[in-house]
Amino acid sequence: MAKRVGERIIFKTKFFTIKDIDIQFENKKATYQILEKRDSALIVPINSKNELVLIKEFFFAIDEYQLGLPKGSIDEGYDELETAAKELQEEVGFKAERLDKLGEVTLSPGYSTQKTYLFLARGLSASKLTGDEEEVLEVSTYPFNKFEDLITQGKITDARMIAALYLAKKFLEKKSK
Repeated sequence: MAKRVGERIIFKTKFFTIKDIDIQFENKKATYQILEKRDSALIVPINSKNELVLIKEFFFAIDEYQLGLPKGSIDEGYDELETAAKELQEEVGFKAERLDKLGEVTLSPGYSTQKTYLFLARGLSASKLTGDEEEVLEVSTYPFNKFEDLITQGKITDARMIAALYLAKKFLEKKSK
Protein backbone atom coordinates (compact mmCIF):
# COMPACT_ATOMS: atom_id res chain seq x y z
CA MET A 1 0.00 0.00 0.00
CA ALA A 2 1.40 3.41 -1.00
CA LYS A 3 1.57 6.17 1.62
CA ARG A 4 2.70 9.80 1.38
CA VAL A 5 5.45 10.29 3.97
CA GLY A 6 6.80 13.73 3.10
CA GLU A 7 6.56 16.79 0.86
CA ARG A 8 8.51 19.92 -0.01
CA ILE A 9 7.52 23.03 -1.96
CA ILE A 10 9.76 23.52 -5.00
CA PHE A 11 8.05 26.52 -6.59
CA LYS A 12 4.94 28.59 -5.84
CA THR A 13 2.92 31.16 -7.82
CA LYS A 14 -0.47 32.75 -7.19
CA PHE A 15 -2.05 30.05 -9.40
CA PHE A 16 -0.24 26.82 -8.48
CA THR A 17 2.41 25.12 -6.32
CA ILE A 18 4.92 22.50 -7.46
CA LYS A 19 5.97 20.02 -4.79
CA ASP A 20 8.22 17.03 -4.34
CA ILE A 21 6.30 14.31 -2.54
CA ASP A 22 7.81 11.21 -0.96
CA ILE A 23 5.81 8.00 -1.32
CA GLN A 24 6.57 4.90 0.72
CA PHE A 25 5.70 1.68 -1.07
CA GLU A 26 5.90 -1.77 0.49
CA ASN A 27 9.59 -2.27 -0.34
CA LYS A 28 10.74 1.10 -1.69
CA LYS A 29 10.52 4.85 -1.23
CA ALA A 30 10.17 7.16 -4.26
CA THR A 31 9.92 10.90 -4.89
CA TYR A 32 7.49 12.42 -7.40
CA GLN A 33 6.59 15.94 -8.46
CA ILE A 34 3.02 17.18 -8.31
CA LEU A 35 1.24 20.35 -9.35
CA GLU A 36 -1.22 21.62 -6.75
CA LYS A 37 -3.94 23.83 -8.16
CA ARG A 38 -7.29 24.92 -6.75
CA ASP A 39 -10.30 22.93 -7.87
CA SER A 40 -12.62 24.56 -10.39
CA ALA A 41 -16.22 24.59 -11.60
CA LEU A 42 -17.20 24.47 -15.28
CA ILE A 43 -20.70 25.16 -16.54
CA VAL A 44 -22.61 24.05 -19.66
CA PRO A 45 -25.25 26.81 -20.03
CA ILE A 46 -28.16 26.02 -22.34
CA ASN A 47 -30.76 28.69 -23.05
CA SER A 48 -34.50 28.31 -23.77
CA LYS A 49 -33.75 27.94 -27.52
CA ASN A 50 -31.58 24.88 -26.74
CA GLU A 51 -28.42 26.84 -27.57
CA LEU A 52 -25.09 26.67 -25.79
CA VAL A 53 -23.91 29.97 -24.35
CA LEU A 54 -20.21 30.17 -25.21
CA ILE A 55 -17.31 32.52 -24.59
CA LYS A 56 -14.58 33.44 -27.04
CA GLU A 57 -11.50 33.86 -24.90
CA PHE A 58 -7.74 33.93 -25.18
CA PHE A 59 -6.00 30.83 -23.83
CA PHE A 60 -2.55 32.19 -23.07
CA ALA A 61 -0.82 28.81 -22.55
CA ILE A 62 -1.54 27.83 -26.17
CA ASP A 63 -1.47 31.41 -27.50
CA GLU A 64 -4.83 31.34 -29.27
CA TYR A 65 -8.49 32.24 -29.04
CA GLN A 66 -11.01 29.43 -28.68
CA LEU A 67 -14.64 29.02 -27.79
CA GLY A 68 -15.17 27.91 -24.24
CA LEU A 69 -17.62 27.44 -21.43
CA PRO A 70 -17.85 29.54 -18.26
CA LYS A 71 -15.47 28.28 -15.58
CA GLY A 72 -13.47 29.40 -12.61
CA SER A 73 -11.38 28.40 -9.63
CA ILE A 74 -13.15 27.65 -6.38
CA ASP A 75 -12.14 30.44 -4.01
CA GLU A 76 -11.79 29.91 -0.29
CA GLY A 77 -15.18 30.15 1.39
CA TYR A 78 -17.08 28.93 -1.70
CA ASP A 79 -18.13 25.44 -2.73
CA GLU A 80 -18.39 24.15 -6.29
CA LEU A 81 -22.11 24.96 -6.67
CA GLU A 82 -21.69 28.54 -5.42
CA THR A 83 -18.69 28.94 -7.73
CA ALA A 84 -20.65 27.65 -10.73
CA ALA A 85 -23.49 30.11 -10.04
CA LYS A 86 -21.05 33.02 -9.59
CA GLU A 87 -18.94 32.24 -12.68
CA LEU A 88 -22.04 31.91 -14.86
CA GLN A 89 -23.12 35.42 -13.88
CA GLU A 90 -19.62 36.90 -14.14
CA GLU A 91 -18.60 35.39 -17.47
CA VAL A 92 -21.81 35.21 -19.53
CA GLY A 93 -24.27 37.38 -17.58
CA PHE A 94 -26.87 34.75 -16.71
CA LYS A 95 -28.36 33.27 -13.58
CA ALA A 96 -29.59 29.66 -13.70
CA GLU A 97 -32.91 28.47 -12.35
CA ARG A 98 -31.40 24.95 -12.34
CA LEU A 99 -27.79 23.91 -11.86
CA ASP A 100 -27.44 20.13 -12.16
CA LYS A 101 -24.15 18.51 -11.23
CA LEU A 102 -22.92 16.34 -14.09
CA GLY A 103 -19.86 14.94 -12.33
CA GLU A 104 -16.23 15.75 -11.77
CA VAL A 105 -13.11 15.18 -13.83
CA THR A 106 -9.37 15.31 -13.32
CA LEU A 107 -7.09 16.49 -16.07
CA SER A 108 -3.97 14.52 -15.22
CA PRO A 109 -4.23 12.72 -11.87
CA GLY A 110 -0.68 11.40 -12.16
CA TYR A 111 0.73 14.82 -11.35
CA SER A 112 -2.07 17.40 -10.88
CA THR A 113 -4.34 17.68 -7.85
CA GLN A 114 -7.00 19.82 -9.55
CA LYS A 115 -10.55 18.49 -9.89
CA THR A 116 -13.11 20.20 -12.09
CA TYR A 117 -16.78 19.97 -11.10
CA LEU A 118 -19.12 20.00 -14.09
CA PHE A 119 -22.60 21.54 -14.10
CA LEU A 120 -25.51 21.94 -16.52
CA ALA A 121 -27.24 25.33 -16.27
CA ARG A 122 -30.83 25.74 -17.49
CA GLY A 123 -33.62 28.23 -16.97
CA LEU A 124 -31.28 31.14 -17.73
CA SER A 125 -32.19 34.75 -16.98
CA ALA A 126 -30.10 37.91 -17.32
CA SER A 127 -27.99 38.64 -14.23
CA LYS A 128 -24.51 40.14 -14.57
CA LEU A 129 -21.88 40.19 -11.83
CA THR A 130 -18.52 41.91 -12.16
CA GLY A 131 -15.81 39.30 -12.58
CA ASP A 132 -12.04 39.12 -12.39
CA GLU A 133 -11.34 38.66 -16.11
CA GLU A 134 -8.58 40.78 -17.61
CA GLU A 135 -10.15 40.69 -21.08
CA VAL A 136 -13.64 41.48 -22.26
CA LEU A 137 -15.23 38.12 -22.99
CA GLU A 138 -17.22 37.79 -26.21
CA VAL A 139 -20.42 35.80 -25.58
CA SER A 140 -22.15 33.87 -28.37
CA THR A 141 -24.62 31.03 -28.80
CA TYR A 142 -24.51 27.82 -30.82
CA PRO A 143 -27.11 25.03 -31.25
CA PHE A 144 -26.49 22.47 -28.51
CA ASN A 145 -27.33 19.56 -30.81
CA LYS A 146 -24.43 20.58 -33.08
CA PHE A 147 -21.70 21.03 -30.43
CA GLU A 148 -19.71 18.13 -31.90
CA ASP A 149 -19.06 20.30 -34.99
CA LEU A 150 -17.15 22.76 -32.77
CA ILE A 151 -14.97 19.92 -31.48
CA THR A 152 -14.35 18.50 -34.98
CA GLN A 153 -13.45 21.99 -36.28
CA GLY A 154 -10.96 22.50 -33.42
CA LYS A 155 -12.89 25.46 -32.02
CA ILE A 156 -13.18 23.69 -28.63
CA THR A 157 -10.18 21.58 -27.58
CA ASP A 158 -10.26 21.73 -23.76
CA ALA A 159 -10.78 18.11 -22.65
CA ARG A 160 -12.78 19.20 -19.58
CA MET A 161 -15.20 21.12 -21.79
CA ILE A 162 -15.57 18.24 -24.21
CA ALA A 163 -16.30 15.85 -21.34
CA ALA A 164 -18.84 18.31 -19.89
CA LEU A 165 -20.65 18.65 -23.22
CA TYR A 166 -21.00 14.88 -23.64
CA LEU A 167 -22.12 14.46 -20.02
CA ALA A 168 -24.72 17.20 -20.55
CA LYS A 169 -25.94 15.45 -23.70
CA LYS A 170 -26.26 12.15 -21.81
CA PHE A 171 -28.02 13.87 -18.87
CA LEU A 172 -30.56 15.53 -21.17
CA GLU A 173 -31.18 12.33 -23.14
CA LYS A 174 -32.01 10.51 -19.87
CA LYS A 175 -34.36 13.34 -18.82
CA SER A 176 -36.25 13.20 -22.14
CA LYS A 177 -37.05 9.48 -21.80
